Amino acid sequence: MRISISQGPSDRLAPPRKEPARPPPSGYDRAASTCDAVLVTTKTLRGNGVYDIAGRFLGEIEEVVLDIRSGRVAYAIMLAAAFLGMDRKTFAIPWSILSVDARYQRCVINVALERLIDAPNPDGDLLPRMADPGWATEVHAYFGCKPYWK
Repeated sequence: MRISISQGPSDRLAPPRKEPARPPPSGYDRAASTCDAVLVTTKTLRGNGVYDIAGRFLGEIEEVVLDIRSGRVAYAIMLAAAFLGMDRKTFAIPWSILSVDARYQRCVINVALERLIDAPNPDGDLLPRMADPGWATEVHAYFGCKPYWK
């Protein structure tokens, strides 16, 4: 008499088939494809503090604005802290001048508080204002950076 012992359903399943390796796409350079990207979600950035390079707190990220046609990040909307009796103010900071400090979960811009206070801000409805080429060019020139669409 032969007795078969089963340890459960897993021993009855066929072993997984190993798929043959696919060749890399044409033009693929394995040496140049090392990925050292650090990815974050917009949800992660929301609420992060924004500091100047001297370490002074300037405000916090309220939103991140994407240009869906170009696929680029256009601006970080920063809600400035109340300074010297000034009400909280919203600024559109060009993404290219902002650095994300992942270690301290904050953002850093190379703009002094005194300069930031006088920066053009998107009064009223934010998105139509930021989409206006004249206003966007003025903001990028004020912060001394190349517009993201050029």
